[in-house]
Amino acid sequence: MHAIDLITQDIPPLRPQDDVSRALDWLEEFKVSHLPVVSEGRLVGIVRDQDLIDRGDPRGTVSGVMEQVEVPFIRGNQHIYEVMKLFSERGLTVVPVLDEMGVYLGSITEHEALKRLSEVVNINEPGSIVVLEMNQVDYSLHQIARIVESNDAKVLSVYSHTLPESNRLEVTLKINRPDISDILQSFDRYEIQVKTTYQGSRFHDDLRGRYDELMRFIDL
Repeated sequence: MHAIDLITQDIPPLRPQDDVSRALDWLEEFKVSHLPVVSEGRLVGIVRDQDLIDRGDPRGTVSGVMEQVEVPFIRGNQHIYEVMKLFSERGLTVVPVLDEMGVYLGSITEHEALKRLSEVVNINEPGSIVVLEMNQVDYSLHQIARIVESNDAKVLSVYSHTLPESNRLEVTLKINRPDISDILQSFDRYEIQVKTTYQGSRFHDDLRGRYDELMRFIDL
């Protein structure tokens, strides 16, 4: 899934000559803290709600308060993971999307990105979660998938990260079965440490509930 697939048509760009009052109204209407500023099809800046409140004259124009240095954007062909990284690193609520020629294509909201990311990681699919821990040199996704598949199951998604100040890796698997007791036994036979498990529909309902709560919070 790429950035161009995440663009929402609900967020119009501002123009440099738009009033600060219009920018504030749109920020409130669309429940975001940032808006792109576009002139003749080109991204020329981005405005933040706090800048508009602190430095903006309601009768002044957006050009007077928009950020023009290192304006964040993403290319249309970049992956959703890169989109999420930009959201996280820059603390954005809206990310502008440009094509390879620098033409403005539209914007992605954090709400839409999170919703689509949940599809990528199969958050809505029933199943179980297994968290493994191992030395980095021992990590083999092929072996892990083979163990799961040998028990007539499938890995729906994988996430891994290095534990702080160590050479240990934590690997989180989403598996498409509510009962994974046989898979856990197989991991034990291969001396793969199972750190945590969350099994069955009860876990799925809880995860879905937490996701829905996050979406409602973002909409506030």
